[in-house]
Amino acid sequence: MNPAVLREMERAEEQLASLVGTTVPALTLNSIDAEDAPFLGRITSKLSPIIGNLLERQIIELLTDDTGSGMRWVRQDPNFPDALLLDRAGVSTNAGYEVKAWFVMSTELTGRFRESVRLLENRHIKVAVIAWHLSHIVYGTPKIAGILTVDALSVAECRDTHYHNPPDYLCVEPQDTSQRTRNLRQTNVSGFKWQSTDSSQRSAAEALVRKHEASDSPSHTPKAQEMVVELMNLYPYRLDTNFAKIDRIDHAEIEAFKRKMLSTKVRKRSLSDWTRLLRDLRDTSSASYAAAATEIQNVYSEL
Repeated sequence: MNPAVLREMERAEEQLASLVGTTVPALTLNSIDAEDAPFLGRITSKLSPIIGNLLERQIIELLTDDTGSGMRWVRQDPNFPDALLLDRAGVSTNAGYEVKAWFVMSTELTGRFRESVRLLENRHIKVAVIAWHLSHIVYGTPKIAGILTVDALSVAECRDTHYHNPPDYLCVEPQDTSQRTRNLRQTNVSGFKWQSTDSSQRSAAEALVRKHEASDSPSHTPKAQEMVVELMNLYPYRLDTNFAKIDRIDHAEIEAFKRKMLSTKVRKRSLSDWTRLLRDLRDTSSASYAAAATEIQNVYSEL
């Protein structure tokens, strides 16, 4: 990699780290009554797409502030990655960040990563997972609890390894659309799940996989994709709409970050404890309901 680009990415890492503990002041969720808490606890995670967009803008402003390199950062919406580094001439350096906002108290890290391994090779793209919670648990201003930056190529490889299991599950690579206009290019991998209940079809499909000797090949390789196309043409598959959720791919760095964030203390409780407390608050028949209601009332006493 160009040394100047590497230095700028290192500077960007330091700048991103400085966001931990800060708030996103452009948005505040107001509440004046503890009776709102069960409802707010259910809907707060729906703010993540908005928070993500606000953070993308905030990150560009943060990184653009006196780079000292003559390079500049631009936001790409809806293109990949969200934050792209341009050189002095305004040409892409193939370096940047894809931003994923995670409301730590939600049931899972819902962000998806579908970019193809083939299209990430020889690029310096990182995924920035930004964990947040509300300043007063169920109301207030979004606060950044932590940030993980991880190599995007490693996320894509981990995703494909996790899912690709022919003939049961296929990762289908995007077609070569490099000659199309930018807005029509395909860059995303899709997941397809086997649907047939016919045992003879299953046996034939397994034989086809053995014939190709590609079941252990990385799914993005031409050899594996040749097999994928043949399977898709012969047998029934359905598109998996849950494909590529980064919470489900068992990426070591992401899993370690999740554990760290869930154990982070806010008002003397871990964020995972607050999640359980809000779940108890929604169930008035729970033995823990009274204690949960008292704790949330204490939060509202700060109003």
